[in-house]
Amino acid sequence: MSTSRLARPPAHPFARHSTQQGVALLTILLMVAMATILAAGLMARQQRFVRETSVLLRQDQAMQYALAGESFLIELLAADQRTSAKHDSLDEVWAQPTPPYPVEDGVVTGQLFDQSGRFNLNNLYHDGKADPVANALFGRLLVRAGLSADLADAVMDWQDPDDTATGASGAESSFYLGQQPSYRAANRPFDDVSELQQVRGFEDPAVFAKISPYVMAVPSFAPININTAQGMLLAALDETIDLDAANKWATERDDTKQPLDEPAALWNASAFNTVTTEKRSAVSPFLAVTSQFYRAEVQVSLSNRMRYLSSQLYRKDSAVYCYRRSLAPIPNKAPEPEKL
Repeated sequence: MSTSRLARPPAHPFARHSTQQGVALLTILLMVAMATILAAGLMARQQRFVRETSVLLRQDQAMQYALAGESFLIELLAADQRTSAKHDSLDEVWAQPTPPYPVEDGVVTGQLFDQSGRFNLNNLYHDGKADPVANALFGRLLVRAGLSADLADAVMDWQDPDDTATGASGAESSFYLGQQPSYRAANRPFDDVSELQQVRGFEDPAVFAKISPYVMAVPSFAPININTAQGMLLAALDETIDLDAANKWATERDDTKQPLDEPAALWNASAFNTVTTEKRSAVSPFLAVTSQFYRAEVQVSLSNRMRYLSSQLYRKDSAVYCYRRSLAPIPNKAPEPEKL
């Protein structure tokens, strides 16, 4: 008995063609999906670049506005020198806050602050040697602020070039290398008042806050403008000066808007006439009725973002120079002097 296999019917001629079409369609779909993913990635990257570029452009625009504000304040100082060169006082136009200046999608504000009404820490060591009169004056200021006069030795050691400690309270690198963390004495002039917090005796923020409203740090010898100095600093000119009387004189000076035209006129006031002729002569190089150093603060609000610029200015005759800038945020309010 024989059997025969059933023959498989031949494939339809369109079946193979249909399969090829399906593969091709799937391939096309995959390619479209990949292209869509790549396009979406490129679009996202482009949008990110656009946002970053927009932010950078906004930052640059804000910086240009800040520099323009600085230029305006510099021109105020130059104009003041041309119109009122005899003295500088806090009732003059430059000392007033500038009105907010509107710009596209923002506003620019600025103000000048006199620095010459403070004691310059770099007066302690200048022209290659220590200044004993400056050291004594700073010591009296420390006492008036409720601190020890001996702390002045450590401040001078911080900036003098040698490694020999001055007095029992002085400190050089040998002292600071024993701290945690360790560091060295700068052995150069102070760059900024904040640097004082690294000096022996001023590490405590409470101690620094007592003296910081009365001191500055500028790169050259700078006398004190008695027309802008606070009573506390003026009382430090001599031990015989009564602090309350000095504060009262400074208040009346500002209220009556009657600045002095020469430093010697200070001794005619009853608050200061107790100082002997010899002591007046000793401190006279530290007194002036004009200011050389200023701080300009500019704030730019642009697209709800803040940009700050703090500039250290030096005025010589009618020319004003910016010798340092900072973009650090500006405190909303300067620390108030402690009431004693």
